[in-house]
Amino acid sequence: MKKVTFLINSLTQGGAEKIALQLYLNLSNSVNVINFVTLTNEDFYKKEIKKHVINHSNKITKTTKFMSLAKYFRGNNDVVLCFSLDLACYLYILRVLNIFKGEVICRFINNPDNEIGTSLINKIKKRFLFYVLKKCDLVICQSDAMKDLLISKYEFNNNKTVRIYNPIPIANNNESSFEQTDKEILKLLFVGRLSEQKNLDDIIRISQLLRDKGILFLWKVVGKGPLENTFKDLIREHNFQESIVMCGSSHDIENYYKWADITTLVSHYEGLPNVLLESISHRTPCVSYDCPTGPSEIIIHEKNGVLVPQYDVNNFYQSLIRVKELNLKNDNIENTLMKFSEKKVCDEYYKILFKR
Repeated sequence: MKKVTFLINSLTQGGAEKIALQLYLNLSNSVNVINFVTLTNEDFYKKEIKKHVINHSNKITKTTKFMSLAKYFRGNNDVVLCFSLDLACYLYILRVLNIFKGEVICRFINNPDNEIGTSLINKIKKRFLFYVLKKCDLVICQSDAMKDLLISKYEFNNNKTVRIYNPIPIANNNESSFEQTDKEILKLLFVGRLSEQKNLDDIIRISQLLRDKGILFLWKVVGKGPLENTFKDLIREHNFQESIVMCGSSHDIENYYKWADITTLVSHYEGLPNVLLESISHRTPCVSYDCPTGPSEIIIHEKNGVLVPQYDVNNFYQSLIRVKELNLKNDNIENTLMKFSEKKVCDEYYKILFKR
């Protein structure tokens, strides 16, 4: 049987990191030929897994990263599943240099249009990166829209580009978990990295509409990131200290989903937003912008939430009220996620890694 290595930069808090651990824990239960390798020792999740840390520091330079990979993978002929684009690029270059002998599988986790940046130098970097990624043995996309974009716009090989959704375990939804309190208050939830991608300004704009309409609400924001202090300043500037609560990072995200009436997403772009999958698996409906890519493949209109035309804050506000009225929280909305089931997705990865 082939030997497989899962390769990731670190285990910081994030969707890709959580999926990497989830896939490893599931697949390693049935096969014992999977290695888990990280570039740095940063670890938010603290899972008890056998992993190899290439460089025992929190951050490393690109040169050090490349040299560390060359040393570790010299003569290696594993199938390597890379959980970031830069790692797939480095590993392919090592194969061209005849240092690495195995296969490179690249996992695309975000909208290709928004990779790297739009400056001239970044456009050049992106052109080189995508040139290299096209030569990988396989490219795995998280959504159909992402796959279609890579093939139609960036000319990736249709035969070497596949879609495998992110796996989602269905939560144990006993009735006691959903006892509703404070029914007069609309309980909203945001979960994610506080970055430019997440378009946090629209949380303020939607909050203003809710306040203007006399709607009592509490919007919990779970996560950290580079815009954390900027967003705190916006909350104070608009006097939302009592209505928008910053909760920081959390290992206990399930209780936030169970608390909320609705989970929200207002991003500029996504790949396949895990937050929507996790929320629905806990029977908490979602209101999300129809941003590229992913939400439209998860949300079924008025069954597990509502999709809103991107940046239409008035429609978003109205959709929050509509979803609250539909009382989807009490329905078995997790049944809408069967195509994302953990078993189905892990079986697809098993076939790709070991049977291809």
